[in-house]
Amino acid sequence: MKGTTYKRCKCPPRYSASGKRLACPKKHGSWALVVDVPLSETGRQSQRRQQITRSGFATRDAAGAELQRIIALLQMPAVDDDAGRIQIAAVIREYYKRYDQLPDYDDIRRRFAAGMALSRSQSTGEWLDEWLASKRALARNTYRSYESHIRLYLRPQLGHVPLEKLRPVHIGAAYDQIMADNETRARPIGPASLKLIHATLRASLNDAVDQERIERNPAENIELPASKRPKAVVWTRERVLRWLATGERPKVAVWTPRQTGAFLDLATGDRLYAYYHLLVFRGPRRGEGLGLKWSDLDLHERVMTIREQIVQVGWETETTTPKSDSDGEVALDSVTVAILQAHRHQQLQERAAWGAAWIDTGHVFTRENGVEIHPDYASRHFRRLIEQANKLHPGSQGPAVRDVQVRLDVAPTGSYGSDTATAVRRFQRTVGLKVNGVVDPSTWYQLFPDDPLRDYPHPGYLPPIRLHDLRHGAATLALAAGSDMKVTSAMLRHSSIKITADTYTSVLPEVAREAAEALVRIVPRQVVSEDVSDDVSTSLARRPKKRTGRSPRRRIAQFRRGAPPGTRTPDPLIKSQRATAKPDAGRRLGMSLRVTSSA
Repeated sequence: MKGTTYKRCKCPPRYSASGKRLACPKKHGSWALVVDVPLSETGRQSQRRQQITRSGFATRDAAGAELQRIIALLQMPAVDDDAGRIQIAAVIREYYKRYDQLPDYDDIRRRFAAGMALSRSQSTGEWLDEWLASKRALARNTYRSYESHIRLYLRPQLGHVPLEKLRPVHIGAAYDQIMADNETRARPIGPASLKLIHATLRASLNDAVDQERIERNPAENIELPASKRPKAVVWTRERVLRWLATGERPKVAVWTPRQTGAFLDLATGDRLYAYYHLLVFRGPRRGEGLGLKWSDLDLHERVMTIREQIVQVGWETETTTPKSDSDGEVALDSVTVAILQAHRHQQLQERAAWGAAWIDTGHVFTRENGVEIHPDYASRHFRRLIEQANKLHPGSQGPAVRDVQVRLDVAPTGSYGSDTATAVRRFQRTVGLKVNGVVDPSTWYQLFPDDPLRDYPHPGYLPPIRLHDLRHGAATLALAAGSDMKVTSAMLRHSSIKITADTYTSVLPEVAREAAEALVRIVPRQVVSEDVSDDVSTSLARRPKKRTGRSPRRRIAQFRRGAPPGTRTPDPLIKSQRATAKPDAGRRLGMSLRVTSSA
């Protein structure tokens, strides 16, 4: 590799006899260097001659040391890697221009070996791509989330901005535009989604600060729209009625114990009944339940160990470890153990029926041939069970069908036949509903707007929830049963009790009423309003006044132990207190003292 140093000054150039330029003998000027970028024959033809020059060194030794550092950087690529040498040469020139120094050798070597961009002069989009490529240890779903945030939102809005010039005003304007584009999106971006997008940008810029690409993170103090994590609410009677009337439903809701029992009764004969029962009472996540293996169950000791989960990545699935600090043991009750034993017996029967075609995956919950269940199938199957339970159609039987027949003047046989379907279609056409001859929750509410809720199964008796809401419901039921918050948090394997209290628990109406009554019972009262009914806490009842103070007889006894009635006290101090208001009190006091002394 060719390189040389030479002295620069304003003196005329001097040359030796052989024609070589000589250094100026005077002690002025500065030293400079020049180095040829080594290229192959093909590279020299396509790229022409490439040189790096630098001047302003005080001594020849300083220029020579800098020349050796440049040569070391240019020798990183392989002998035939012309593109790599040209890239490093461009970085050296950029560093001289921007920072008046060479780039760090170890940093360039690491980045060159990793295939990362060498230049600090990057756009934000280039940095985001480089940052994402370096995240090799991310879970697949996390990687997909980061990638979609960058591809769909961050790169289109901020990709053109130079990384070192990125400011909070750019980020704020980008977020405003993202929210403004909601009108053209099939799935609008809400405050919670924007918060996740911002978290991706902030994480990438934190790494840029750590690598000294930028001095500070411009995303640190960005004010975002308020986003409150949805808290699970209970499907109370009022919420059910509103859902029937308007179709509105909470984002996160849990069933009451009665609704939960109705669902379990409905799913008793289903292949996944044991799976749903486990989610209702022990609260594992969807993928944790599907990833459960028989080796993770100790039915004799009634313990379940969460080790793996099946997660959905796009449409594909993969088996991974649970979320951070979410693995661990969960105690099982005797009823759940019996249900799992019955499920095991059913699975063995299916295995015998399939014979050699059975696929032994070791999972507790499988399809009929033994293969693992897709997470989306479990959710869709759960949703289909609820939808079918909330409909009356040809073939349905029961008291709800009889109510519809009576309402529509059809013979009340209790069996949904063609005559009932015809009458339902006629009614739907009259009130402007979708005409299909099926009594869904909307049709049921139009048929019985004054009294839509009954004590037996009917359309609308199971309000909709998500499969994950069974986990919320498990926490709510555990607390309602008297379980401690710490025990409930351990059952759900949360890293903090705060997560359990803030997100996963709801207060059942009956529990809230009991707490209110208990609060009233602990406050004793002497006077009760006449309007209070007889079933009010006994602490509110009128109580007889207690006799306080000493008894008269005891007071008389104490009095009789003193002087007889009417006797004046001989104590001069007590007498002086009665005479303090008189001007000759001091004289009388002295007389009393003298009398007492003489006595």
